[in-house]
Amino acid sequence: MMPSALLRLWHSPTATTWGSLAVRLSAALLILPLVLVRFSTADVALWQLFSTLFLLALMLDMGLAPTFTRLLAYARGGATVAEMALMHARVSHGAQRPADPTVATALLSTMRWLYPRMAAFTLLLLGLLGTWGLVKPIAQSAAQTQAWIAWALVLSTTGLVMWGSGYAAALQGMNRVADLRRWEVATGLGQIASSAAVLLFEGGLLTLVAVYQAWAVAGALRNRFLLKHLHPDLFSTRPMRHPEVLAVMWPAAWRSGVGVLMSQGLIQASGVVYSQLAPAAEVAAYLLALRLMLLISQFCQAPFYSKLPRLAELHAAGNHILQMQLAQRGMRLAYWVFVAGALAVALTVEPLLRLIGSRTNFVPTGVWAVMALAFFAERFGAMHLQLYSLTNRIVWHIANGVTGVVMVGLASILYSRIGPYAFPVAMLLAYAGFYGVYSATHSRRAFQLRLLRFESSTAGPAAIALCAGLGLSLYFPIHF
Repeated sequence: MMPSALLRLWHSPTATTWGSLAVRLSAALLILPLVLVRFSTADVALWQLFSTLFLLALMLDMGLAPTFTRLLAYARGGATVAEMALMHARVSHGAQRPADPTVATALLSTMRWLYPRMAAFTLLLLGLLGTWGLVKPIAQSAAQTQAWIAWALVLSTTGLVMWGSGYAAALQGMNRVADLRRWEVATGLGQIASSAAVLLFEGGLLTLVAVYQAWAVAGALRNRFLLKHLHPDLFSTRPMRHPEVLAVMWPAAWRSGVGVLMSQGLIQASGVVYSQLAPAAEVAAYLLALRLMLLISQFCQAPFYSKLPRLAELHAAGNHILQMQLAQRGMRLAYWVFVAGALAVALTVEPLLRLIGSRTNFVPTGVWAVMALAFFAERFGAMHLQLYSLTNRIVWHIANGVTGVVMVGLASILYSRIGPYAFPVAMLLAYAGFYGVYSATHSRRAFQLRLLRFESSTAGPAAIALCAGLGLSLYFPIHF
């Protein structure tokens, strides 16, 4: 029998989310160094561009995933479909009403009807724009035919992976986060082992892409199997269009979708844009830094984002005191995890790349420092925005839309003047100058937060530690 401490970790959404993210981090620590050593600079850039375009495609679900997760959590909290549109007025502290199972069934039925259509749209858009964006980078590869076949594999599997992401959203909404993450750990380890074998036996870009995409497809099928195994009752209704669900879902979903595309989408797209402007060596260095920063950003999300289904359930039940306590604890830990990751890379990445004999360099330490500050500001704004979104009033399209326009405008102006610093500086100014302020203002008003008091024990100490650590890395670099 499993000891009680291990049992708690086994069923903990935060611990299992960290486990899943740790596997992704392990992939970066194990697979990425092999890629950097064995692939040419042009193929390293291609490998990372394929990953970037694949992730961009998954963002084209127009906000359906977070919206369905939130709506299913509301249903578990006892809300009806009609009440889901009025979550901002949910202030009662009375007893929680039992959940109506037909509400969750209608939500999943709509999701199963909608996601195949979104997957087809994504496939078409990625096929046109992604292929156009890869013409120049693939032309710099020594194995252009294999590179185009690898892109065809990425393209052909993207729709199925998006379809599977809908079931992942449903699992999270049903508070099955721990179950989902445990399976992600298992399949992630399989992906790492098979990818390492490909590289150790001198496999090329095409073989590596084929292995990665095969595991991505396996993950999509796994999500559907797991949901049907845990909640077979949700499949009692065939996929169909429920107008009352779409009426509640769509206003929140499109705002979320625009917000995601104008934030994470633009960050990912910056690598594609940079590949059209800079030499392959600079592109590979920037994409490497961006990949590491996104891994750190994803890893630090676990303490807060894993609690979102529970926070939405508490909001539907009207328990706002416990809701704010849980949110603040998750935010605090998220900031410190980010600081630890950003400083670890700042202090050790260049010596480690030299140690392994990497054929790809890293960006200057100053670029990484600005990027770290920018992403810290992004995390601040994003968590406050997620907190406000528990009211089901979605302003992602405004917060991220304005931020995205400012970011693109600044990067366009700055690139000719400061080169590789342009994108990170534009991110920092946009996130710190507008995004964080806008998001925190909304969450403060919605939950009557005393913001300075709230942040004095959450973001404040972590921000001071980050600035101090980055200063040390700039003036006292480590050599070994």
